Amino acid sequence: MVIEKHEDRCFRNYSGHSNIRKNWLGSIVFPFSALLQQSEFSDQIDVLDRAHVFKKNCKAVFPNRRIITTVFNDEGKQILVTRYIKALNPPQQLLDIFLHDSNATLDLIAHFVSLIPVMPDTLDENDGFDIWMTSERCIGLAIGNKEEHAILLCNFFLYFGKKALVLLGTSTLEGHVAYVLTYETDEYLLWNPLTGQCHKQFDPFCPLQSVDCLFDDGNVWFNIQQNNTPMAVHFDYSKESFWKQLLPKNFQGTQAQSTQIAGFPIQMPYTDIQSVIDAVYHTGIHSSEFPQTEFALAVYIHPYPNNILSVWVYLASLTRQQ
Repeated sequence: MVIEKHEDRCFRNYSGHSNIRKNWLGSIVFPFSALLQQSEFSDQIDVLDRAHVFKKNCKAVFPNRRIITTVFNDEGKQILVTRYIKALNPPQQLLDIFLHDSNATLDLIAHFVSLIPVMPDTLDENDGFDIWMTSERCIGLAIGNKEEHAILLCNFFLYFGKKALVLLGTSTLEGHVAYVLTYETDEYLLWNPLTGQCHKQFDPFCPLQSVDCLFDDGNVWFNIQQNNTPMAVHFDYSKESFWKQLLPKNFQGTQAQSTQIAGFPIQMPYTDIQSVIDAVYHTGIHSSEFPQTEFALAVYIHPYPNNILSVWVYLASLTRQQ
């Protein structure tokens, strides 16, 4: 819309006139994807701000208790710790050993994680500069810090349908520690990912000294109970009088996708191509609910005498983060 104002000198007395015309000046097109990404970015900023305030408030009440709400990933982006939690399948060789004994399988998985060398902590998490690797990278590099060990073990347990969370606290032997908390047959179990040992909640020989914080793929809970020793703690984190939660229920920010990558190798003797294809399909890795999932595939064949072949198939799926 254009409004023109001028003075008409044709009349004895000057007067002002306004001529109003509607002119089409052009248009601007905003891609819907750009608007969606901007909305997601704004939501992420809101969640990070909430996490910062939450941690500050918790520290004001219990300054000596541990709490980590956000860390930096290997790309230098600050994200919630909840995005590191996702059900991941252990190596197939471990699953084949104790396929019909779930308890033995869990012990074996915990022992496997404990064999991964521990990287010493070089930075204090109180400074807010923690850098965590994904479980896939932790296995690939064969090294990880205490928290990455706990995340890896937690993700393996989730693959078996277990209710598992990462627990942050302190130990009489190791100082700051990260354990895995599981719930089995009316009792809570505390798993030390660095030793592979499992302790019941009321085990007097458990080295865990304090229970400060819990997190899974959807939320972070801070322990506000006066007594935070494992034997005295009420682990029912749905009780607001015991645990202070970062995100309210049904909060949209909890829908952020995990940073983990799903992948594993298949090793099998070669009989025919169809058998190899069937083995790949039986993994179910192609059954992704996310439309932007990308896949990677590599095949290696090792020959032996008398035309005997060993086939290695490496599979991976990755969801691109916007």
